[in-house]
Amino acid sequence: MSVYEAIYKVMLSVPSGTGEMLPQVKDIIRTTASHNRQVVLAFPPKVGGTFMRTALLHLMSNNYQSYLSRGSYANLDQARDLYFPTVLSQHIMQTPRPSAAVMHLHVYPNRHVTDMLEAFDIPVVLSSRDILDTLISSINMTDDMEMDPDVFIDDSIITNGKPFREMSSDERRYSVVHYVSLWYARFYGQWLRYDRECRAQGKRPPLWLTYEELKDEPQMVLARMARHVDPKNHYSEDDIRKALALSMIDKEAVRINKGVSGRGSTYFTPEEQKTIFDIVGKAGEADLIRMGVLNEDALARVAASARKKAEA
Repeated sequence: MSVYEAIYKVMLSVPSGTGEMLPQVKDIIRTTASHNRQVVLAFPPKVGGTFMRTALLHLMSNNYQSYLSRGSYANLDQARDLYFPTVLSQHIMQTPRPSAAVMHLHVYPNRHVTDMLEAFDIPVVLSSRDILDTLISSINMTDDMEMDPDVFIDDSIITNGKPFREMSSDERRYSVVHYVSLWYARFYGQWLRYDRECRAQGKRPPLWLTYEELKDEPQMVLARMARHVDPKNHYSEDDIRKALALSMIDKEAVRINKGVSGRGSTYFTPEEQKTIFDIVGKAGEADLIRMGVLNEDALARVAASARKKAEA
C-alpha cells in the first residue's frame, strides 16, 4: 500500500461510536511505519518542560531531523489534545533523514489520545513538581505577562468565569488555590491511572521524572529520557553534555527562572495549603508523595496547624 493510499483510507475512516480508533485504522498505521520518531512530553505547566524539550531536541538532532511540534491544532488553552492529521503526517513523512517530532503538550490521557499514542507507538514522558512551588511559579509567570497589555494570557486553568485581567487580586488567589490545584489533581490522577493500566496490560508506561531531579541531575534526566524515547540509538555522556550546554545558551527562551524549592510554602497560608493538599491529594496521596508533588513534612505541619486551630 502506498503512502497516499494509506492516507486516503485512514482519512475516510471515522471513530467507533464510543470514540475509539477502529482496528483497521490501527492496522494501516502499523503497516506504514517509517523510521521517524514521535515523542510526547506531557509535562504540566511550570515543571521545567520548556528546558527539557529544548535539550531533547538538541540531543535527538544527532540522529534525526528533530523539530518541535505542538501536535495539536488551533488550541490556545492549556488542554491541548493530539491532532490526528498532524500525528499521521509526522508518522509517514518522507525526508532524506529520519525526523523526530517532539510534542510538548499539557494533555490529559483521554481514550482518543491514548489510542493514538499506542497506535503510532509514541513514548510519553511526564514530570512532576511540588504543588506549592508549581502554583507560585504560575503566579509569577502570569504577573509578568500582565505587565504587557498585548500579551495573550491563557486563563483556561485559573478563570472563574471572568477574563484573568478583570479578576481582583482576591479572586485570583482564590482561583489559584481552588481551581488551578484541581487542574493539577486531574492531570496527575488521570496519568497515574493510565500508568497503572499500562503496567497491568503489558504496555509501555510513561516515564516519570521530577523537577528536583531536573535541577540536581540534568544529565541523568536527559539520559533517561533518551533511553525511553529512542532506545534504538545510543547517546554518549558527551552528547548529553553538549545538548544541555546548547539549551542553556538562551536562558530566556527556555524559561529558566527562580526554581527555588520551598517558595510556595512561604506564600500560601496554612489554611490555603490545607485546601490545596486536600484537593490534590485526591489524585493519590502516596503516589504524589513519591513523585514530589506532595511533601510529607508539609502535610504533617499543616495537619497539626489545623488541629491546633480546631482545639483553640
